[in-house]
Amino acid sequence: MSLSNNIQANARKLFELLQNKYIVDYFQREYKWEYKHIEQLLVDLEASFLSNYEIGNTILDINSKYNSYYLGPVVICEKGSIRSIVDGQQRLTSITLLLIYLHNLQKDSIDPEDIIPLIYSKKGGRKTYNIEVPDRTKILEALFNSEDYDVSKETDESIKNMFERYTDISNIFSDELKNDKLPLFIEWLKEKVVFVEILAYSDENAYTIFETMNDRGLNLTPTEMLKGYLLTHLKDPIKIDELNVIWKEKISNLHKYSTQEDLEFIRAWLRSQYADTIRSGARGAENEDFEKIGTRFHTWVKDNHKKIGLSSSDEFYYFIKGDFEFYSTLYEKIKIYESSYNYGIERLYLTSYWGIASSLSYPLLMSSINKLDNEETILQKLKAVSTFIDILIVTRAINYKGSSQSFLRYIIYTLVKDIRNTSVIELKLILKERLSSSKESINEVDKFFYNNGNRKFIHYLLARCTLYIENNIYSNNEIEMYDLMATRKYNRFVLTPIIWEYNKYNSHFENEETYFATEKKLGNFLLIPNPTSIEFGPDNKLTKVSKLKKELKLSNCLTNNYYNKLDDQDFLIQKGFSSLTNFKEGIDNRTLAINNLIKEIWSIENI
Repeated sequence: MSLSNNIQANARKLFELLQNKYIVDYFQREYKWEYKHIEQLLVDLEASFLSNYEIGNTILDINSKYNSYYLGPVVICEKGSIRSIVDGQQRLTSITLLLIYLHNLQKDSIDPEDIIPLIYSKKGGRKTYNIEVPDRTKILEALFNSEDYDVSKETDESIKNMFERYTDISNIFSDELKNDKLPLFIEWLKEKVVFVEILAYSDENAYTIFETMNDRGLNLTPTEMLKGYLLTHLKDPIKIDELNVIWKEKISNLHKYSTQEDLEFIRAWLRSQYADTIRSGARGAENEDFEKIGTRFHTWVKDNHKKIGLSSSDEFYYFIKGDFEFYSTLYEKIKIYESSYNYGIERLYLTSYWGIASSLSYPLLMSSINKLDNEETILQKLKAVSTFIDILIVTRAINYKGSSQSFLRYIIYTLVKDIRNTSVIELKLILKERLSSSKESINEVDKFFYNNGNRKFIHYLLARCTLYIENNIYSNNEIEMYDLMATRKYNRFVLTPIIWEYNKYNSHFENEETYFATEKKLGNFLLIPNPTSIEFGPDNKLTKVSKLKKELKLSNCLTNNYYNKLDDQDFLIQKGFSSLTNFKEGIDNRTLAINNLIKEIWSIENI
């Protein structure tokens, strides 16, 4: 048999797979992973590692005591010395980003784990990354060397996504793994994260394998298997036809959002109404309701049909006719509210820019709502829960706490059970109590400062403050969150400091310490259009504020002109905003005013 017709499949450990060098095939060229994908990967890796970890373990225990984590098949085409990735680029690129982060995390370690060979190699003095796409070398170099990289100027979508996903990794990666567990975790990644390498020796065979693996037309999805299980318990052909029409229509509506939206919905629905248990972090802990619904909800329903209340034919009928139809309609409403600004329920839209994982938010949003609720009650409940999520996430960020699924899964799923089928009054009391009893408070914003890791959050924070002022106070409904957060528009808003570089502003400050303390305050940052930022940023004189001629009010209130035609009842004046007449005092006063504005927007009393 010709080698070109040969196909091999072998289990490969991570370190074995990434010892090789790869190019990326043309139909796998773009890197498209989103936040939810990288978050799920990190959550799964952490949970799998910690389920085996015991205090006192050493690296020698990894092979003998720890379970493997299967990360799926990869299809490789090998022709001579060249290996191209036909299927699996998304996962391997994401793993490479994680390895770069882990390398940077242990830079100060006395005895770091050597993972550099899994990231790049050198030959003849030339350094090449193991997944070699020439256009990506610059971003990989910047990430590897912890250098600043201005992604706003990039037009390559893969490079933008790589930068964003690396930032996500640095924000999501669990603190629990950063200390004495880190060397063990790295060794576990190398030795126990495994793939199935499917090796072909011709483009034709490689693409045939790729096409077959990605052809879902012949495989029943979990949604279809759930429908099949439910409908087999009905005997009346007329009812079966009726329910089949309802099911197809609802699933078709969900697919308008994404091809996987039906899975997201059913997971959220079942978790919101029926999940009572969640896997603990203990070694060897078994999957519970939350995890089982997430992986094989069709099997979970079958195993828990009595818990759900499915015994008679009528109960199966109304489970689709009543529950499925009601909650899929509710889920569609949530998706609609997430996609556009609707006054009164606007926080559902706003938290889509900075919120929690959908695997947490959707069950929480749906859990308090039942089929007897009217439209007004549903809206009140959605408003209360979305406000809770908004306050929780912003408060945690201001207190330098993470909000990934790994940090919040127990908090959220305890709450899902506590608010299930509550009244509006009961719901609000529980949500307020949960925030009030938290160790984190929005008042800690007074101690919140800029650092390299929270630039994106500060951009979001000022965008929210800007939108609140423009829309709620001055009825300027032309400005939208998309305009403030967009990164592809020429005149997009960018986060710009008033002062930067001590040498340019030292004459305005009594010493270097005072300058740097002022530079990091919230009041030092503006959200202004890019063209204005280019002109405003380099200027180091107080008169630079005159360049803010037609900006939005949160920036424009730095100028004297803003106050010429206003009385003392103006909202911004009452909140303590004033023109900039001194860098030190001006930024201090502006910080105080912004902090008070943040406390107002994210007050618990808004629930």
